[in-house]
Amino acid sequence: MMFYIKLAARNFKKSLSNFAPFLLATTVMFAMTFIIANIAFSPGLDKLAGAQYAKFMMIAGLVIVVFFSIIIVSYSYRFLLKQRTREFGLYNILGLNKRQISTISFWELVIAFFLTVITGTIVGLILSQFFFLIFIKIIGASYFNLGISVVAIGLSVLTFFIIFCLLMMFAFLTILKHSAISLLKDNSRSEREPRGRIIVSILSIVCLGTAYYMAITIQNPLVALMSFFIAALLVIIGTYLLYIGVTIFVLKRQKANKAYYYKPEHFITTSSMLYRMKTNAVGLANITILVTMTFVTIATSVALYVGVKEVILERFPKNTDVRTFGNDVNQNKTKLDKFIKDNQLDKTSRLTYSSFTTNTDFKPDQAKHLKITTENTITDDDAALLFVTRKDMMSIGNTLPEINAGQVLMYTVQGRRDVKTMDWYGQQLSVNQVSGKLKHVINPYTVANAYIMVVKDDQELLKLVNLFNKSNVIKDKDGGITSQTIIVNTDTLLDISEKKQAKLLAKEIDGVSISTKTNTISMMNGLTGGFLFIGFLLGMTFILGAALIIYYKQISEGAEDKRSYRILQEIGLTKKEVKQAINSQVLIVFFMPIFVGIIHFSAAFLMIDKLIKLFGISNTSIIAKVSLITIAIISVIYYLIYRKTSKIYYRIVER
Repeated sequence: MMFYIKLAARNFKKSLSNFAPFLLATTVMFAMTFIIANIAFSPGLDKLAGAQYAKFMMIAGLVIVVFFSIIIVSYSYRFLLKQRTREFGLYNILGLNKRQISTISFWELVIAFFLTVITGTIVGLILSQFFFLIFIKIIGASYFNLGISVVAIGLSVLTFFIIFCLLMMFAFLTILKHSAISLLKDNSRSEREPRGRIIVSILSIVCLGTAYYMAITIQNPLVALMSFFIAALLVIIGTYLLYIGVTIFVLKRQKANKAYYYKPEHFITTSSMLYRMKTNAVGLANITILVTMTFVTIATSVALYVGVKEVILERFPKNTDVRTFGNDVNQNKTKLDKFIKDNQLDKTSRLTYSSFTTNTDFKPDQAKHLKITTENTITDDDAALLFVTRKDMMSIGNTLPEINAGQVLMYTVQGRRDVKTMDWYGQQLSVNQVSGKLKHVINPYTVANAYIMVVKDDQELLKLVNLFNKSNVIKDKDGGITSQTIIVNTDTLLDISEKKQAKLLAKEIDGVSISTKTNTISMMNGLTGGFLFIGFLLGMTFILGAALIIYYKQISEGAEDKRSYRILQEIGLTKKEVKQAINSQVLIVFFMPIFVGIIHFSAAFLMIDKLIKLFGISNTSIIAKVSLITIAIISVIYYLIYRKTSKIYYRIVER
């Protein structure tokens, strides 16, 4: 037993350059898993505002990182095994049987596991404090006491113990199924030219086309949420098939085109690219998917964080919103006046408005006429209508055109409908659509369309309420009567000192609800801040994964291409021509993932825009700006990774 342990340890020392990338991958993924787990299960997290949302985001992020760790570590170990197949073959020829070789591999993985756990835990402990400080800053909290979670350590160790067990099984199967000769020749066996794969190419186009069609045509944000994961799965499948099938199919067509193929600048590149795509299609697909995931996670989390802050600031021109609700506007206002008087609040600068919301099936007919119904559907025609009065909107700082009784001004929050007239339970209303948006109003929550309907005054508002209530009396089978009624909300926005805010929030007042800017920001920061933090960590993890795969590709392709380019020089190509051929291939192969990733993200942007609207963010320009900045930054990072790793490739080829 000691012999095998010593041999495994000696292998580590002598082949450290081969083991180093694998150890780097396992240590980084262990540290990332531990960091998220340590924050998620830390008692300090429970003391933060919005802790339940933050913990949910952390655990969701932890699941993704664990899943991603399995992929990256497995990919890394597969590359390590490929480099060491010749070494295993020599062991077999020198007299060691496959069981003994497997034992050496087992102890190598045991050493790697302990090095990963020890180093990863130390790195994780140091960085978790740093990242928790960033998290605290993002959510705007002041409490800082992370501590060390035993659960996080145990969970991380158990996760990687399972991953290493899977690696051991993979190593044993690789050693057992190959003969000594096949192990010796594994790195040098010749490749046949790949076939055209028309069916695979068609399947790729179908998968990607379906996903893009879903992104373009789905209008309902809730339907988009449910369809997003299906579309993402189709994109992942389509991306793998794209590299496996479509790229080879295109290259085969180029080779068949004699006028194109038999030119010096095309001949070498096309021939080499055929073999390169066959052996590296999966790796390129992995990089593309990781780059796309980086775009999506970072752009979505940043846009959500920035957008929600803008919505809250717009929603609270004053620091407190006091709401009363009932069936009558005057009663609501009387209740508000009494509340303000009883609590000795300053009412000189208060902003007050009344409103009610209803959901309807929003289907204008060909005459641009809208008939309000009470159908409860989740379709692209489902809409939320918020009714307010012109008088109230003017009083809280908006400028609106004049309207008369029987008229409605329609402001679009989300959606697009061309409406000229409306039938409100028998009351005919003329509709004037107005561009722009109203300030300081809570936008109606909706899954598809949202509109603010402005009527003349309280009298007109109550008329619509009464018509609704009379029209929604329903008789059941037993003769009983049930009814749906609209509740009118009256909101007063005013500034209250923090001390009084705390006292009012501690009370339970019948018919009155209080929300403050501070509490709303704290609550939303727990969600959006947690989302941003996890998006940042996942984005960083995806980039590291992509960099690792690129690094492995550069090493493996450098070793494979070294012999090919030596032959080209021997048959007459100059060193300059060989270098041009290398540059053209490397540029195509390593910039194809970023190009395809941008196309994928452009389609995903349409869905992301709809999903973010579920949080009340209707400003598409914010999402677009954040997305463009994200693409630019990630593209620069990708280019720097390419520049750094390409030097390794050129060094191997030119050696």
